[in-house]
Amino acid sequence: MSISPKRIMYLDEVRSLAIMLVVIGHVSRLFSYDFYSWLFCSGVFSLTRIGVPLFFTVSGSLLLTRKYEVKKFLEKRFKRVFLPFFFWIIVYIIAGVLIWHYTPTLTYFMDTAFGVQDYSRPFWFIWSLIGVYLLIPVVGSFIREEGMKGAEYLILITFILSILYTIGFFDYPQMKYNFRVIFNFFPVLGYFIMGSYIHNKQFKYSDKKMFAIGCGVFLIGIAGHFTKIYLKGLGGYALAPIDFFDIFVILETIGLFTAFKYASVKWIRKDAKMIRERKIGEAIVLFSSCSFGIYFSHYILLHYIMYDGFLTPIVKTNAYLWLPVSSVIIIGLSWLLIYCMSKIPLLKVGSGRK
Repeated sequence: MSISPKRIMYLDEVRSLAIMLVVIGHVSRLFSYDFYSWLFCSGVFSLTRIGVPLFFTVSGSLLLTRKYEVKKFLEKRFKRVFLPFFFWIIVYIIAGVLIWHYTPTLTYFMDTAFGVQDYSRPFWFIWSLIGVYLLIPVVGSFIREEGMKGAEYLILITFILSILYTIGFFDYPQMKYNFRVIFNFFPVLGYFIMGSYIHNKQFKYSDKKMFAIGCGVFLIGIAGHFTKIYLKGLGGYALAPIDFFDIFVILETIGLFTAFKYASVKWIRKDAKMIRERKIGEAIVLFSSCSFGIYFSHYILLHYIMYDGFLTPIVKTNAYLWLPVSSVIIIGLSWLLIYCMSKIPLLKVGSGRK
């Protein structure tokens, strides 16, 4: 496999990291059983929550500034997203009946497809993605017409709503309902816009300084988010709920995305070139191309292996050892499965590979 000169390597690197963080985040929920394991898992969780937002920023960087015919855009997204999604809905339904002995009723089918069933919860991400895709031709047209000022206006709205959300403004009665139109769209749409903005913006600072700024923003975000989930979680060993609209999660995401964009700068370019010449770059591209399929496959594998399979005995045991080990196993098996599927004509659609 050779790397196409048209590929933007840092986006493949971010996408690869994102899917690893998603898997590790899901695994971390299984190893919190006392205060110290909960503290460790909460720290891991505060980092891994940016996995899905990073996916959104990568998608936004690639899609928002392009000009589309609406029909062709939706047709392409249908093939890229909905066909693999439909494939995995069928897989999850069959697995639920054969492995977990669910009764094959219409309600069961609907619950599985919409992520209500415990083992199909990651499907919420696809429905959010589909919802944003429907808006991209409109939002993209606005940003192309208004330029960076238009993107900055939408980002400002995202930040204001996020800060209000973080301080509890929407906890007041009726507030979330009153703001439902923008509140339901901006948690996801905002990441698309921020990814596009960072990817296309020419900042006035040097690349080295932008890299440092990205790292600093990321560290501020992770410190704030860990502090928040630590305070929220006191009194129990369950991990805090997912908060993609939290201002600290946004800071983590845009900080890390910025750092990755400016990591391939002159002061490390020789080393980066040497690494890519040693095939690591090709492995990253291959892993990145499988990330969509890994997202679909990892959760059902995790659910089976960790609850009913050979890793069941380690659940809620030594988190410091078994959380990273089991994460590597789940990631490796998911990658192998998707890569093999991509080579089989009847199963290729479910691999999600282009």
